[in-house]
Amino acid sequence: MAVENVPPLAYGAMFQQYPLARQVTWRRYQDWYQASYTQSQAHRLVRFSSNGDVEATGQDMALSALSLPIQHTLTTYYPTRTICRAIEVTNARTRDLTYEMATCETAFSRTITLTANGQKIPRLRLH
Repeated sequence: MAVENVPPLAYGAMFQQYPLARQVTWRRYQDWYQASYTQSQAHRLVRFSSNGDVEATGQDMALSALSLPIQHTLTTYYPTRTICRAIEVTNARTRDLTYEMATCETAFSRTITLTANGQKIPRLRLH
């Protein structure tokens, strides 16, 4: 997503709250504006509302660190998928955790979202 399409309050909040962020890229995620960035060699994300409120934060995690219930769901429901990236996402309001796994076996990547106990979360249409 082009920076010009990011609401000014979300854009400003990004650099005010995360001044050490580098390599920032933006995309639309559901009704939010997601900034993916690098900080201290870690890949992270933050999702903002259009008025600059933080809705969720996330960071990459090792695939081997996924819980056993998540690993079970992935092998049971997605046995042919190759997972190449996992992100632990924290909802800023509820503090609930979800895990987003990117499948990368094709040119068109998909994201599988699961709760901490391995329950599937239906895919929402992305903008």
